[in-house]
Amino acid sequence: MDKKIPPHKETAFEEINQKFTGNHSQQQCARMLQALRLFKLNTFEASRGLNVYHPPARILQLRQQGYAIDTIWETVEAENGVKHRVGCYVLRPGKNHE
Repeated sequence: MDKKIPPHKETAFEEINQKFTGNHSQQQCARMLQALRLFKLNTFEASRGLNVYHPPARILQLRQQGYAIDTIWETVEAENGVKHRVGCYVLRPGKNHE
């Protein structure tokens, strides 16, 4: 339960945010998908690191586009020390997975 985003993810998030700018749901989905191609991603990381307003909604949109994404529940600790149960998303290989 680490309350910080790991350094390797922070670096990747910076690059992804520069590549996929804007707040429209399409850009948010693109940021999440790019991150999922690199590593598993939880709701906490998506909202704070990728500026995704409602990560579960973006995951639903990606699933509707045909991406196979599993949800694994985990507990993370926020900056204020409060523990939260959040979804951790994993992109499975499939027809849309590059």
